[in-house]
Parts: sequence; structure tokens; C-alpha cells
Amino acid sequence: MPRRPTGSIYSTAGRLYVRVRIGDNDRESFPLDPKLTQEQAEQRKELVAELAARLRASPNVPRDAIVALLERAAVREGRALRDVIEAVEVVCKGGAQAKVVPGGSSIPKQVTLQQFGELWTSGELARMYPDHVKPKRSVEQDVYRLDRHVYPMAGRVPVAAFTLDDAERVMGALPPMSPASRRHIAQLLHRMMAMAVFPCRLLATNPLPRGFLPKLGPAKAKACLYPDEDARLLACTAIPLCWRVLWGFLNREGPRISEAVRLQVQDVDLERGALRLKKNKTNDPRAWALSPGVPEALHAWLAFRGNPAPSAPLFVNEEGERFSVEHAAERFRAHLQLAGIDRPELFEDSDENQKVRAHDTRSTFITVALANGRSETWVADRTGHRSSIMIQRYRRAARTFAELGLGELASLAAAIPELGGKASGIASGAGGAEQDDAIISNEIKLLAPWRNGRRGGFKIRGPRGRPGSSPGGATSYVRRAELARLVAPTCPGRRMPVTV
Repeated sequence: MPRRPTGSIYSTAGRLYVRVRIGDNDRESFPLDPKLTQEQAEQRKELVAELAARLRASPNVPRDAIVALLERAAVREGRALRDVIEAVEVVCKGGAQAKVVPGGSSIPKQVTLQQFGELWTSGELARMYPDHVKPKRSVEQDVYRLDRHVYPMAGRVPVAAFTLDDAERVMGALPPMSPASRRHIAQLLHRMMAMAVFPCRLLATNPLPRGFLPKLGPAKAKACLYPDEDARLLACTAIPLCWRVLWGFLNREGPRISEAVRLQVQDVDLERGALRLKKNKTNDPRAWALSPGVPEALHAWLAFRGNPAPSAPLFVNEEGERFSVEHAAERFRAHLQLAGIDRPELFEDSDENQKVRAHDTRSTFITVALANGRSETWVADRTGHRSSIMIQRYRRAARTFAELGLGELASLAAAIPELGGKASGIASGAGGAEQDDAIISNEIKLLAPWRNGRRGGFKIRGPRGRPGSSPGGATSYVRRAELARLVAPTCPGRRMPVTV
């Protein structure tokens, strides 16, 4: 007759602990509920020891899964305890983790939270339940949040045993972050539990109650770049060309960065200057005419890459691979600082102000567009906003922008020196000295912002005839000897610069 599983109870610092065997020569201690009496503690010890023996006898049950379940069994009461016992039953019947086969027709009852989340982010749930689960659009960011913050804390917990306590443990372990970021993670948990109820039918009810989602804090001031700052960013050759093309495109067209990095070459009609954005956050395909200079710049960018196939990504990183949106905000700020842009409000983080992020390229686009008389419909066609309320948030900044007479952003083809030369050559069919002249011309237009306090020889005249206006519509003059020194790195083969 097999020996009845037993454990032991001991007290430390005024609290009772149960100690049970969870493997060969492997014992683990679990704190008991402080409210238990000595008699109740003995009964709970027997339950935990019995569950440990059953889990230990089941094949392929990993240690961390056993610990996670027994840890809950030691402190749960009522319905929560019954959920844990049921989870143990499920695990013991089918092994610790379900073997989830892609392309299958059902989800095993013992699936863990991490396996369930991976089914969701991989698109398997959308395939299995097309009427109720839509393919995720913001999948890269959600995978990052789940991998970084959710799975380490609760990934091994079976979905059938997941409770509010598990969710609160995930939220409690989050590092310092904005209320919006905390809410994003809570929304992922809530959505997974909702899908577990229906259509997957892994749970009878959602364990996360109404009101679980953290409240958003007060709105902070949104940052945007001025035209001269955009010009300095795109002219800075210390920043890899691929990133400058992406930043310039986002500032002039307004899509989310997650939407832009998914674009393929075939999504742009460079002959007609049009863009088709089929996959986006709101599942609302949209198309629009590209801003002046963007088709020429993209034409030059693709020529620079050797004219990739239509199915290739439109934007690629230094390794020639599709961009990742992870840490895009930090990279954007680093690139601004590398370009010598140090306006304090772009980098200040306070209760009223938020540091500039890659997402704020949309703020730049909307602010510039509204300041220059574009309609809300024109803006929404490009940004995908479904409500004018979101666009109205930029009205005050746009009025200030217009009062300052900052004008439009420079043409993308002219703002990036490498692409300006290529774009001019493509448009005219010129090469050699004529193409070098075009490169020099573009360089001259962009030199002024780099010569703070040293404008001797330059005369900047903006679109409204005032000195110091945006380089976007500027005419620049420079002494011949100074020009030769400044443009030498761009056209090393030219001894005599073109007269401007």
C-alpha cells in the first residue's frame, strides 16, 4: 500500500510554513494564510502534500509549474482554492504544459498563460476563431510587453487557474513607467482573459473585474519638431541614412511608426506619388497622395538599395532588415541630440511635459499640417484618427506654430543630402558634374542651422522674406572659399564648387 504523502509545518517570524517534497531530493516551503488556526494549518498541509504528490507523479511537469500551483494552494480560500485544485487536475491529466500544435483545431485545457498569449500574438487564435478574434496589428509591441513584463511573472500559470491575484502580481512587479504603459499591459491581461472565456471556453468567467484597468493620468504637453530642427536631424550624416529616411517620412506623412515599418515597396506608387496603407492599428485601409518631395526621396532611397523586390520592406535598418519598434523613443531622442538639437522641452519629463518619443512624429505632422491650413479630414486621411477630438488636441500648438510663421517642413528629397543628389539625378537624367551640383545645392540649403553664431557669409531669406526663417524655403549665399571647405566631404572629387 503506497505511503500517504505527508509534509511538515514549522513557524518562522510568527508565520506558519508548510514544507513538502516536490521532486527527488527536492523539498520546498510555502507560507500559509496567517488567518489559519493550527488545526486548519494541519488540514492545509495535508492538501498541499497531496497535490504535490500528484504533480510530482505526472510526467513532464516542470518544477516552476509545481511551485506556482502549490504556492497558491497554500494561501487560497473558497472559489480561488477550488480553481487551483481544478488546475492541478487539468495539469495531471495532460501533463504540465499542453503541446500546442500550430494549425490545430482546439486549445488544450491545460494551456499556460504564455502558450495562450503566443497563440494570440502569432495569429493562431484568429485562424481558429475568425468570427471573434481579429489578427493583431500592434503585435511587435505587444510581444515585447508580454515577454518583458507578463510571462516572467505568470507565464507558467495555467489559464484555467489564473486569478486576480496573478494579475496583481504582474502589475505590482512593473518597473516605473507611465500610466498609459501600465494600462497597456493591464489591457493585454484583460483581453487574454476575455478570450479565454469566449470563444476559447477555458474559463467560466473573467477573473479580472470591471475597474481593473489603471486610470490614465492627466494629459501632458505633446512635443513636436520645428522645421529647422527637422532639417538638422535629416542633414546629420552621423545618423545612419536608413533612420533619417524613416524619421523624415514619419514627420511628413503622419502614420504610426508601427504602420510605417510594415510597409512594403509595392505599397507606394512612386509614378503617381500615392501610398496605400493596408495594414494598420484601426483595421481601416487608407490611401493618400504623398507630400511633395517624398516620392522623389523614396525613389532615390530604393535606388540606393538596388531597387528591391516589390514584396521587400520599404524601410530597412543598417543590416538591411525590417525595423523593430522596440526602444524607438530612446533612439529618436539620441538621434536628435546627435544632430545638436537640445531644446529643453523635448527632453524634459515632468508632471506637465513628456519627453519626445518616436510617436511624436505624428504630433509634428499634425501640428505642421494644421498650422498651414490643412483640414481635419486631410489630416485624418493620413493619420487614421477616427475622431476629431484627437486632432483638436493639437490646435493650440498649431496656432502658436502659425503665429511664429515657421512654415512647412523642407522637401524630403532636398532635406537628406544623399537622397537629394540621387533624386535630382533621377528626375533630370543628369549625372557626373550636374549631379554633384545638385548635391552641393542641397548641402548649401541645409548648412545654415549647423552654423550657430557663425553665419558670416550666409544670408538666409525665408519664404516670407524674414532672415532666419525655415531652411525649407530658404535661399542661401556663402563665400566661395567657405563653400569649398564645407561641401568637400560630400563631393570629394570637385575642386571648384558650383556658384550659387
